[in-house]
Amino acid sequence: MSYSSTNKKSSTFPDPLAPASEKLDKSYGLKYAKAIEANWGKIDDESGTYQKRRREFERNRDYANGTQDTTIYKQILNSLDPNNGDGTLLNLDWAPVPIIPKFVKIVVNKILSSDPYPNLQAIDPISSSEKDAKKRKLQMQVRNKDMYAQMKQSGIQMSTDASEIPDTLEEAEIFLETNVKTDAEVAAQIATNMTLSWNDFNDSTFRRCVNDLVTLGMSVVKRENDPNYGITTNYVDPCDFVHSYTEDPNFKDLVYAGHVKTITIEELKRTSGDDFTEEEFEKIAKSVAGKFNNDSSVFGRKYHDDKRDRMKYGYDEYRIQVLDFEFLSVDCMYFEDKENRFGNTNFFYKGEEYSEPKSSVYERKAHKMENATVYGGKYIVGTDYIYGYGMKTNIPKNIHDLSKARLSYSIAATNMRRMMPKSIVGSITGFADQLQLTHLKIQQAVAKAKPDGLIVDIEGLDNVQLGRGGELQPLEIQDIYEQTGVFYYRSKNPEGGFQNPPVRPLDNTIRNINELVALYNHYLRMIRDATGINEAMDGTTPKSEDLVGVREQAIAGGNNAIYDVTHASMMLFKRVVEDIVKCLQILPPESAIYKAYENAVGATNMGVLSSFSEIPMYNFGVMVRKQMDDKDRAYLEQNIQVALSQREIDIEDAVAIRQLRDVDQAERLLIVRRKKRIKQQMEQAQANSQAQAQANIQTAQAAAQVKAQEIQLKGQIDMRMLEMKAQFEAQRMQMEHEMRREVEMIRAQATLGFRTEDQEFKEKLEVLKEDRKDDRLDKQASKQSKLISQRKGQRGELEESESTNVNDLLQ
Repeated sequence: MSYSSTNKKSSTFPDPLAPASEKLDKSYGLKYAKAIEANWGKIDDESGTYQKRRREFERNRDYANGTQDTTIYKQILNSLDPNNGDGTLLNLDWAPVPIIPKFVKIVVNKILSSDPYPNLQAIDPISSSEKDAKKRKLQMQVRNKDMYAQMKQSGIQMSTDASEIPDTLEEAEIFLETNVKTDAEVAAQIATNMTLSWNDFNDSTFRRCVNDLVTLGMSVVKRENDPNYGITTNYVDPCDFVHSYTEDPNFKDLVYAGHVKTITIEELKRTSGDDFTEEEFEKIAKSVAGKFNNDSSVFGRKYHDDKRDRMKYGYDEYRIQVLDFEFLSVDCMYFEDKENRFGNTNFFYKGEEYSEPKSSVYERKAHKMENATVYGGKYIVGTDYIYGYGMKTNIPKNIHDLSKARLSYSIAATNMRRMMPKSIVGSITGFADQLQLTHLKIQQAVAKAKPDGLIVDIEGLDNVQLGRGGELQPLEIQDIYEQTGVFYYRSKNPEGGFQNPPVRPLDNTIRNINELVALYNHYLRMIRDATGINEAMDGTTPKSEDLVGVREQAIAGGNNAIYDVTHASMMLFKRVVEDIVKCLQILPPESAIYKAYENAVGATNMGVLSSFSEIPMYNFGVMVRKQMDDKDRAYLEQNIQVALSQREIDIEDAVAIRQLRDVDQAERLLIVRRKKRIKQQMEQAQANSQAQAQANIQTAQAAAQVKAQEIQLKGQIDMRMLEMKAQFEAQRMQMEHEMRREVEMIRAQATLGFRTEDQEFKEKLEVLKEDRKDDRLDKQASKQSKLISQRKGQRGELEESESTNVNDLLQ
């Protein structure tokens, strides 16, 4: 049900020391909301702080978008129109010159290009001891890296891969800040990055916030613990934001805060649930009829929606203003130490109010604890209705200081002065107006510039004769001149004297154009001086003659000028991450959101998130890191290329260095890897030198051995030659001896042989002779016997052969 306040014009805040039971009542919340409304002024109150700051913010946004109101320029230039003085008849382009949007984009894009990211570190004693143990373990692994490698080569299975261990302690120190983390730190880091990614924070919310810091000097983000969507980070328009008085640009001392939302009554019915009846919705609609562009003529319409089986009213589309507010309060809780009959002491919770008993058998001691809590709700502006009010649950708190709490708004501003932040755009709007006026005056000068003309002396053109064609009038002669360029005139006047050409050209000139252009550049330079964004920073007019150091100094000067915006944006990012981490610490393990965080990481990292339940036991410190800017990246890349060209690092080293986000870590890693590579090169050179010396020694030894072998072989050859020569000589002498012996023997044999043969010949001759003689005698005897026989007639005549033989025998 709704709650209606009897004190409609209350402007004082309710008692902050009231008991919690009273604070939980809707009347307390409604009184607080009306006090906020009275403090800031009603929505339609033009003199209130709310509308005053809203007008300033909207004006800055118009200038930042280049769409500011041009009425002021028309009023200043109204004297140019003599008819009605409003400047509407002037032939001018009143569109604003988009100079300020350029400077806004430069600053916003420069901040966003750094791509900030969170780095969580547990700063409690337990985490410090765990990280110290891990650091000592890493140092031990570095010292025993060679042993791990040898064990791996031997086939021993190791839990630690030797290739992933740094080579030196100096190299290990570089990664200790990011790599040496407890399991709870890793789980919190992953969950935080997932939350930012789910909310599209960097690409959407943070971009709008940085743009607000440049344009309005203030940015707001609201964190909510939604049971359906988890931890959300929502953008809040600073124009709609209200808060307690503060001069702190970080808004750390806020007591209350809220923002105004425009919703329809249809949306109110959906979000308020059963808090209001239809009669109360009708009263709310009647209070805004004719306001906020609500059509009063549809107020009484209604019909039945058959699809949803409910009544639809014409005022359901009416827009209303709702103040979503919250405030800090302190609730007291009492605890009691009580001794029992056994002598033991027990600790009991006694609630918000406590009075020590006057007579007690056992000893009692009361303890008071002041616990900071947050109350909030939604107030329908301009009415007496409030809904969704109560104590906020799931309030992020530091586990080591449960008594403190803070609002769900993360706010940052460049500076604060009397509740009004000052922005870069707000400081240059005056110069932008003057620049626009100068631009309009340039247009006016160009519009009033006369075309090329002629100076015509009518008297000199009078009665110009053209022979049989008669005479021409001066205007006719001018037309001939304009069309043909031929000009006829009399060189003498009627008195007989010579005269100048009666027609002379009149050149075109634009009055004061150079002075106006110089004035335009002056106001543009004033904008640069006020913002600190010079030509070197935006890169619009780079000068080749400028030295590198001069440009770097100019860029550094621009960075200093926008440092307050950069610092405020990083503080806002840090506050958002701190809220996310504290919300993660209070997630109930049985909740669906808790399970969603575990499931979103995947099976690979489930082992890491096994310590997710331990996150509440740690106290995390948030540091916002930034990507290195273009200058640092270019300088680092230059050093990398120099080291690569001199072979002081490998390609793998260059890839590892480029993957680091922090320029300091990257430079330190470059130095370490370079030293490591140089040491390896020196060791390699020394090894090569030793190997070369050993090779030279071995070569010399081999050469000496070869030479000795050659000498030995030569000696052996010479000895062999001598032996062979001696053997040959001996063989030759023996052969000669044998030959001489044989010759002598032949000679002796020959001498003896001749004698023997002669004797034998003679003996044979004698024998032959005797044999022949015997043969002849035998044949002769035979022949004689035959002859005797023939003679005796015992045989015939002898044959010729036989007679021949006989004759031979006779001879």
